[in-house]
Amino acid sequence: MKNRWQSCLFPELPMKESVKYLLAVGLLLLLLPFLLTVMLSGKDAVEVSKNIDLEMLLPSVLYREIPDDAQDEMIRAQAVLIRSRLYLRIQNGEAASVLKENRDYEASQFMDAERMERCRQAAADTEGMVLTYAGQVVEGPFCACSSGKTRDGMEVMGLEEYAWLVSVDSGADMESPEYLSGVLFSPEELWKKLSDATGDLSLKAEEIFGQISIAARDSAGYVTEVQIGESRMSGEAFRKLLELPSACFSIQELDGNIRFLCQGAGHGLGMSQYGANALAEEGKTWKEILTCYFPKTEVKLRV
Repeated sequence: MKNRWQSCLFPELPMKESVKYLLAVGLLLLLLPFLLTVMLSGKDAVEVSKNIDLEMLLPSVLYREIPDDAQDEMIRAQAVLIRSRLYLRIQNGEAASVLKENRDYEASQFMDAERMERCRQAAADTEGMVLTYAGQVVEGPFCACSSGKTRDGMEVMGLEEYAWLVSVDSGADMESPEYLSGVLFSPEELWKKLSDATGDLSLKAEEIFGQISIAARDSAGYVTEVQIGESRMSGEAFRKLLELPSACFSIQELDGNIRFLCQGAGHGLGMSQYGANALAEEGKTWKEILTCYFPKTEVKLRV
């Protein structure tokens, strides 16, 4: 005699067939999230979200971020910052992109064994440690070399959520070979780049030096706004457009050309790699280095 419950669900099927049908439906429901993820994002998204091991990935990402002359304590400090960045990216659903970027890099590079071993050791020595503020993991930015003073996060981003990223002195950066650099443009070259970027028809090649000016700087001396004819552009956008080493610059006319004299290298936010290396040479530990550059944060074990 048929089970009453069974008969109500599948009155037309024999009991064995009903059980098979029920099991098949159950299996399909279990696999549905997996199948949808593969269809929408590709199989890498499923593979990465399930199996990515942040600690295994960290050394090779660290390898490509550190300078050639990096001290061990500086590498450990850098490992914490990169682990924090990777953690946040994975949490934001970028795991597949993170893994692909790393695979592409490894495939295109000859990896020095000694350098990689130092990165593995730095990752092991700081295992699980991340930068936090108010109990949340934050991405501690870093640059090659500041202008001698790092930038304030709220000034640059204009958001309260960056209140933890404060400006600090990094005087050692002024000893860096990258600290001072000049970039020259002919009037025609500069006019072409700026007119293409802004679409400003008032710009003239022969008058371009007089048509650009620094409109605003932040407290660390970095340009935040540039006036270009009738247009304005952020300092960082201007830096990237002209491929300047830094947004901390002055504009000069030199022998008929326009020179941008830059201080520092990179965006100037967070930890200066050159300054951190100098601190390591002085005997500072990786935790002390991070405290110097991120005084409002705490280094904690990721849970």
